[in-house]
Amino acid sequence: MRHRGNWRTLLVLILAGLVCGCSLEARSRGPFGPEDPHTAIPKTPLPSQIVTPHVLEFNGDDAVGHIKPKMAGAALDASVRRSQNSSAILTTADIATLRKAAEGDARVAALLGSRWGFIEADRLPPDGKISFGCCRDSARLVRLVYYSYSNNVAVDVRMKEASVFSTARLEGYLPPEGPQDVQRGIELAKADPRLAGKVQPLEGHGLLMHPDRGFFRNDPGYGHRIIWITFSQGQDGDPKYWAVVDLTEDRVLDAGEEPPRS
Repeated sequence: MRHRGNWRTLLVLILAGLVCGCSLEARSRGPFGPEDPHTAIPKTPLPSQIVTPHVLEFNGDDAVGHIKPKMAGAALDASVRRSQNSSAILTTADIATLRKAAEGDARVAALLGSRWGFIEADRLPPDGKISFGCCRDSARLVRLVYYSYSNNVAVDVRMKEASVFSTARLEGYLPPEGPQDVQRGIELAKADPRLAGKVQPLEGHGLLMHPDRGFFRNDPGYGHRIIWITFSQGQDGDPKYWAVVDLTEDRVLDAGEEPPRS
């Protein structure tokens, strides 16, 4: 009986302790713990005017086709213009002169073969010198890129002034389509029996194609200079006819009429 009384006394004491502990400072306790008035975070008032970020704007007050962003706080002075270095730009006459000299060189002629197309010409910036902005030095080195249909390879020609000083085959390089690529593709497409008499009044356009290499069979024209030709009414009209032209073999692989668009 004495042990049973001791257990009852101990149980009463435990319950009393729990009740007193839970009710201790209940008024000063919040849902997330004690609320200490000395640790309150002061509130900062909002400014009277909200600061708006700088809006990125663009202008085109430089050369045609050149657009640059307006800088925050920049002075808008119409008299301040970026000067152009005209000597660093290849004109149509410059390219014609360079092409005539390059194509008359025996080394270039051997790489090009009997059938080829001119792609592009660019000045090469000099090494170790400033080559940008108004302080750009005029580069004397010029690079001409051709594509030899006969040899199915791109050709790199380096010139200084009007003299060829290096030539090289660019194995595996497919430069973008050039005007002669598109022109030859249009000529072959117009002569194809599937399109003859249908595309003469239309305007032709061309894009370089990259036929895929298949697991069992490659796409037609894989590894060749392939141009995709379309014919439409003007520049913005929907294509009416199309042709896949292999410039390496100088023939049309496929051609047809575009399905009508709803």
